[in-house]
Amino acid sequence: MGAARTNDPAGTNAVRPSPEGQWLRVHPLTPYVRSWLLIVALVWGVGNIFLDDVLAAVVYGDPLDVDFAGTIQLVGIGLVAAVLCGVVGLVIGLGVLSWWFTRYQITSEHVRFRNGAIFRTQRQARLDRVQGIDIERKLLPRIFGLASLKFDVADGGSSALELSYLRRDKARELRHQLLSAVREASRSAPATQVGSRDGHGYDAARPAFGGPAPQVDAPAPAPWDHSPQARQYRAQCADPHDNRGVSAAEERSREVRAAARLGLLSDQDDQDQQRRVFTVPTSRVLLSLLLSWSTVSAVFFAVVAVVVWQWNPEALRVLIPSYLPVVVMIVSGLYNRLESSWGFTLSQVQVGVRVRSGLLNERSSTIPVGRVQALQVCKPVLWRVFDGHRVKVITAGKGGLDDLEGLHSLVLPVGTPENVADILELVLPLAEPPTELVRDGLNGIDGGANYITSPRRARWLDPLTWRRTGFAMDDAVLSLRWGRLNRNVSVIPHHKTQSLGLQQGPIERRMRIASIHAHMIAGPVTTVVHHLDAQQARDLMVRQTDAARAARERTNQDNAQRSREEIQ
Repeated sequence: MGAARTNDPAGTNAVRPSPEGQWLRVHPLTPYVRSWLLIVALVWGVGNIFLDDVLAAVVYGDPLDVDFAGTIQLVGIGLVAAVLCGVVGLVIGLGVLSWWFTRYQITSEHVRFRNGAIFRTQRQARLDRVQGIDIERKLLPRIFGLASLKFDVADGGSSALELSYLRRDKARELRHQLLSAVREASRSAPATQVGSRDGHGYDAARPAFGGPAPQVDAPAPAPWDHSPQARQYRAQCADPHDNRGVSAAEERSREVRAAARLGLLSDQDDQDQQRRVFTVPTSRVLLSLLLSWSTVSAVFFAVVAVVVWQWNPEALRVLIPSYLPVVVMIVSGLYNRLESSWGFTLSQVQVGVRVRSGLLNERSSTIPVGRVQALQVCKPVLWRVFDGHRVKVITAGKGGLDDLEGLHSLVLPVGTPENVADILELVLPLAEPPTELVRDGLNGIDGGANYITSPRRARWLDPLTWRRTGFAMDDAVLSLRWGRLNRNVSVIPHHKTQSLGLQQGPIERRMRIASIHAHMIAGPVTTVVHHLDAQQARDLMVRQTDAARAARERTNQDNAQRSREEIQ
C-alpha cells in the first residue's frame, strides 16, 4: 500500500490509510481467477465431443481412438496455430484490460471499489457502518497465494463490498489498515453528528486534557440483552480501571472503547483462539454426510446402474449420460455441505459470535447478537442415530434468501444438544435461553404444558404431522414447531416480530382452521405454522401483538433511562 508502519511492538498502531484520492489496483491475476468457470466450460465443451468414445472405452474396453493428428492435417497446422494464438491473445488482452480498470481506494471515511472498461461500476462502504472485515480464501486463489476482503455493513443485506484479489500478506496488511481507518471513523463520527463547539471552537462535550474519561455513548447492549458478552460489557463499563488491554490514551476516547467492544481493535485469529466455544469434529461431519438423503439417492442410483449392467450392458450407453446431471447435482450438494461444515468453529467475540469453516475455501463471518432476528433448530430423521442437530438464524443486514446455507445464516452445521444449548445462550439476546421450549419442540408430540397443537380435524390435511404442528409462548419468545420425520423448531423473540398475519383458504375456513405467519426480514428460518384452530390462531395474534408491543416499550423506556443516566 506504500504506507509505513510505526515502531509499535504491541501492534496497536495499524497502518495509516492511503492518501485521499489515491486509487490502487488489485493483483494482476484477478481477472483470470474470476473467469475460471468460463475456462472450465470451454474445456467441458471440447471434451464433450469425445464423451461417447471415452464411455465406450471405459465400459466395453474398446480402444480409445482420437485422431488429433488427422484433424490438424485436415484443417491445417497454420490455421490451428493462428486460432489458438488468437484465442490465447484475446483472453490475455481482456484480462489485462479488466485488471487495468479494476481499482480500489481507501479514505478516512470510505472504501471504494471501481471496475469496468465500458460499463463502469463503483461501490463503496462507509467505514463508520462497517461491522466486520473478513478474509476469504477460495481454492484457486489459495493456489496462487491470493485472498479477498469482505465487508459486512449495517443495513447492507449481504456483504456490501468485496475486494478481490490481493496477495495474502497484502490482504492481512490491508485489513489492519482498514481497522485503523474504522477506528478513526468511530472517533470522528459522533463528534460530527452530535458534538457542539463553544465560542473558542472547541468541542464542549470533550473533557479537558487529563480530565476524567467520559461515559461510553457508543451503542450499548439493549436492556433485554443478558448474553455473556453483554454482561461482560456492563462489567467493563462499571469498572473504569478495567480497560481490557486498551491503552490509557485510547481509554479516554469513547469511540475507541466502542470499537474495542466490537472486536475491531484486536486480531481476528487471536480472538478466535481465546474465545473458542466449540469445533465440529470431522467424524461427525462425515457421519452427517453419510446419513443424508443425497447419499441415499446416490446409493440408489448406483444399485440401479449395477442391476441394469447385469441385465443388459448395452443399456449403459443410454443410462450413464442420463445419470450424469443427477450425479453432478448429488456430488455438488454433498460437496457444498462438506465445504460449509469442514472445520466449523464457533467463537465468542465481543460483538457476538464468529464462525469459520472451509475445506478448500476458507471463509469466516461475524454475527452480531443484537441483529439476530430468529433461530431455527432442525433434527433430521437420519441424524437421530447420533442425535444430530442443525441451527440456522436470520441476521439483519446479512444474508437473506440467497444465503440459505452460508456462514451468515448457519451457526451449527451438525452438532449435539449441548452445542444447541450453547448457541441459544450466545446468539439470542435473552435473559434466559429458551432451552426447555426447544427441547420440547424437538421431542414432544401432542399438546402439553408448553405447546398448543393443531386440532384433530386437521388430520385430513396433515395426516402425519398434525400432532406435532403447534406453537408456544413465554414472556420472551414465540416458538413454532412442525415436522414428524425432520423435526423443526423456530424461536422468535417478541421484540423482533414486525407483525402477524392470519391465512385461511376455502377448505380451511370450512374446517375452522387457519395458519399464522410471523412477518420479519427474509431469511432461511421458517416463521409460519399451519392448520391451527381458527380461534386459537386469532387469540395468538392478539397475544403476540401485545407481547411484542410491551417488549418494544420496555426497550425504549430502558434506553431512555440509560440515556438520562449517561447525561447526568
